[in-house]
Amino acid sequence: MLCGCAATLEEDGALAVVPYQINGDRGIVVEASVNGQGPFAFALDTAASISVIFDDTSSKIRLEPVSENVIVIHGLVTSGEFPLLNVDQLTVGSEVWADPVIAAMPGEAVARAGIDGILGVDFLQRYAVGFSTEDRVIRLYPPDRLDGRIYRGWTSVPLELLYVGDTRTALYFFEIEIGGVRMPAVFDLGASLNMMNWPAASSLGLDPVELRDGDQVTGAIDSTPIVARIRAREVKTGNIRWKNEEFIIAELEIFTTLMQSATPSAILGAGLFTQRNFIIDFTRNRLLVKTAMRESEDPGNQ
Repeated sequence: MLCGCAATLEEDGALAVVPYQINGDRGIVVEASVNGQGPFAFALDTAASISVIFDDTSSKIRLEPVSENVIVIHGLVTSGEFPLLNVDQLTVGSEVWADPVIAAMPGEAVARAGIDGILGVDFLQRYAVGFSTEDRVIRLYPPDRLDGRIYRGWTSVPLELLYVGDTRTALYFFEIEIGGVRMPAVFDLGASLNMMNWPAASSLGLDPVELRDGDQVTGAIDSTPIVARIRAREVKTGNIRWKNEEFIIAELEIFTTLMQSATPSAILGAGLFTQRNFIIDFTRNRLLVKTAMRESEDPGNQ
């Protein structure tokens, strides 16, 4: 299913094959057009419940707000109310998203990294999303494309829904283990860093890594200083292992908003997932991660 060229699009069953780039600040980035204008750079974010266009790009396209409608967005560092935009269509590859509900946000820090907007779960959930590390493309499949297939050489990681505050907004998380301590971790492709809260760091008893001057973690809404860095010798979920991974610790509102602040919790960023092929199967609430050595093996034909 993750074979490598656009010529196989029809046989592969993908609705669109879209090249992506790895942006050091915002993870996985694709090009999209808005109302026929562009291309613009959009970061994929599985921890964003709603898609966003930043103000500079919104002004460039001359997008108007939808009357006085606003939406509350819970960010990594802080939260706020933001207006909704009147957008006719957003196009990624050959896929057209008609009449999307998209918010406008300032995003000065993110815009400086060359990002025009964020494609959140509201867009991604329309598909089963396959990521190929070899040819740097994302494949957007119909949601039922993965039904009844056997994936030898892939690990299925159950994704659980985590509802935000009093809203029906939900994010995805799964359980990880570090140093024998189990904790929930948000699946966040929009984060370039791995993060954990103080209860998690304290339970692990790891020594901090030396901080760099001016170390900050930047969200779409605001930034905050990094308090500490620690290095985990192994992070695991099921039979998936990541070695020698760094986590940052900062005073992040998202840990209080999403989880009990006294509970060890983590956020896993894009860096862990761009190391191998994976598929997000939203319909079945699972993450399929390639674990076999032969990356060219086609799981759909097993």
